[in-house]
Amino acid sequence: MAFAETAQDRRVLSGACPVTITLSEDCKAGDCLGISSGTWVVSAHTSAEEPVLVAGTAGISGQKITAYPVAIVECITTSSNVGTLGEVVALSDTGTYKNAASNQPDVGYVASVGSDSLTAILVVYPGVVNVDTPRT
Repeated sequence: MAFAETAQDRRVLSGACPVTITLSEDCKAGDCLGISSGTWVVSAHTSAEEPVLVAGTAGISGQKITAYPVAIVECITTSSNVGTLGEVVALSDTGTYKNAASNQPDVGYVASVGSDSLTAILVVYPGVVNVDTPRT
């Protein structure tokens, strides 16, 4: 079953090595962030910014937030898109998390599936863009 986040309504359950950054655009908790012209922006599959950090909270442009190079993120999904343990996840064109595919930045993996099959826990570490091994 291929993982797909169905709504950008996430919770960051924990993070490692917190850093304080200033946003140059609005973000949601759990968004992957990259650097554009020396400022922090939301990263997506179609953006040129390599994902580097995970937003610990939502924030607006100009606001300081805590971000993490590694985070545990709870995502909303459906029973048909919940994914499987260990499945590699990537960023979609809109910045949501989805199953990994070629030419997309891999940012983590599915660590747990909720008992209701409507949530998934991801380990997200975007600074290591190619976390997977060659697909066979």
